[in-house]
Amino acid sequence: MESFALEPLPMQVTGEIRILDDDEHVLRCLTQIVRLLGLEVAGHQSPEAFLKPGPEPPACVVVDWQLKGADGLEVITRCQQQWPQTPVILISGKATVSVAVTAMRQGVSCVLEKPVKPADLRRELAAAIERGRERADAIGQRQDAQHRIAQLTELELTVLKLLVEGTPNKNIATQMHLAMRTVEKYRRALFDKLGIDSAAEAARVWTLASLDD
Repeated sequence: MESFALEPLPMQVTGEIRILDDDEHVLRCLTQIVRLLGLEVAGHQSPEAFLKPGPEPPACVVVDWQLKGADGLEVITRCQQQWPQTPVILISGKATVSVAVTAMRQGVSCVLEKPVKPADLRRELAAAIERGRERADAIGQRQDAQHRIAQLTELELTVLKLLVEGTPNKNIATQMHLAMRTVEKYRRALFDKLGIDSAAEAARVWTLASLDD
């Protein structure tokens, strides 16, 4: 087996790196590289074992494109359905431009050519894990914003929408056929529920809650 030295990744990683490759030699080399990076790793030769749920989602998955009896891109689709926040790296010995474009459109972090160089895998794993963290954080912020907005009454939600559109209190009162004092009461109530102090912060919460995956 090839001998090489690698610096561990300078980050704490929660969850294992899962690798799928039906070539035993390649799988052994890849898992050795990941272990040298100080990461927990699980190598699999079959999609069924690879996709078996664990106690927590993988930190990143590495999937071979050409598998015996399976298409790596189809396996990746199942990965993304099962672990939507987990970043994916595709590896291939015969990656064409078409395959690379398809993989990127599918949300794959990168495509590495075989034989995979240890330094390349280290670099792409670090980048993929960081992107995965950023995405998980963004999803968490969106879910928190949605939860806070869900606590508003129908009238408070209407006031919030008008505030986000930049409508002054006076105009809100006119449009909703309410007294100014009543509008101010609803405004303060929704600010309290959202944990904010300004219309600008209200717009931020509204935007976060409306973001797509």
